[in-house]
Amino acid sequence: MEFSILNQSPILKGHTVKESLQNTIELAVLAENLGYKRFFVSEHHNLDTLIGTAPEVLVSHLAAHTRKIHIGAGGIMLSHHNPFHVAEQFQLINHLAEGRVDLGIGKAPGGTPLATKALQRELKEDRAPFNDRFIELKKYLNSTHADAEELKISPDTSNPPGLFLLGGSIESALFAAEENVNYMFAHFINNDTRLLDEAAMNYKNNVRRGRFIVALSVLVIEEEADRQAAIRENEYYQLSFKDGRSLRVITKEQAENFVRNSDEEIEVTKKKPNIIMGSAGEVLKQLSKLNENNYIDEFMFHLPSTDADIRTRTIEALAPVNTIHNREKAGII
Repeated sequence: MEFSILNQSPILKGHTVKESLQNTIELAVLAENLGYKRFFVSEHHNLDTLIGTAPEVLVSHLAAHTRKIHIGAGGIMLSHHNPFHVAEQFQLINHLAEGRVDLGIGKAPGGTPLATKALQRELKEDRAPFNDRFIELKKYLNSTHADAEELKISPDTSNPPGLFLLGGSIESALFAAEENVNYMFAHFINNDTRLLDEAAMNYKNNVRRGRFIVALSVLVIEEEADRQAAIRENEYYQLSFKDGRSLRVITKEQAENFVRNSDEEIEVTKKKPNIIMGSAGEVLKQLSKLNENNYIDEFMFHLPSTDADIRTRTIEALAPVNTIHNREKAGII
């Protein structure tokens, strides 16, 4: 069992954009010192609350400020990018970081319809489906594509970045298992515990080697008033599409803008967040319960708060050096 961090680089309360980005660097260094396995950053576009528009830039910068922890994208939204260029970028960053870079790949747009149109303006309209593009990317990383003798992402591809598929369904878990890559289940987006169990079981029963990681919302908050404040801060609007896809936005205005600028029929529902909260001990018990079947190799903590102190406190309270790496102190995991 390992613990990791997923940081979406929000604009923090009382902080400027520059200060919030500096906080991302500080949290990565803190996570490394406290024994966390990975520190992932996300890709979002045209959102007032999140800064992380270019994870490839952040990953490179964070790798330069750390020494041991794995730094990764959680993830690159492949619908906006050329698979060959993504492979080039992350192979290069992995050389610079001496082999500790991870590449997570997601399918969601990660932003508003206007941002998606801007990002994809020059891409071919007949581009291949996501699964085919993912396989293409994987082949570039592993030098198994058709033109591997003449077309290379680097003079040295002997140590490619770790590859992760991000998803939230049984289908995506099975696809990751079929492709023999690591899988990260976005439990903080889809809080269905039964679906989590089924996805984990299907992945573990079909993959030859690979890690099953669960990304989930976690905050160490003990006072009830503070817990209720965290719930209010994280109320969101779920956008449901006819084909079964779903997306969440934070404000009513964002939901209305999304519907107005989309050509698809969308159902909008206001939702309360599902956050694992409590003391460090209470949080660890809930994590242990989620992994009763022992299918989960790693928990990745998404910190849904714009309060810098709460985010730091959570990382410190759940530090692997004091919990999973010290079983006498944990007594649970």
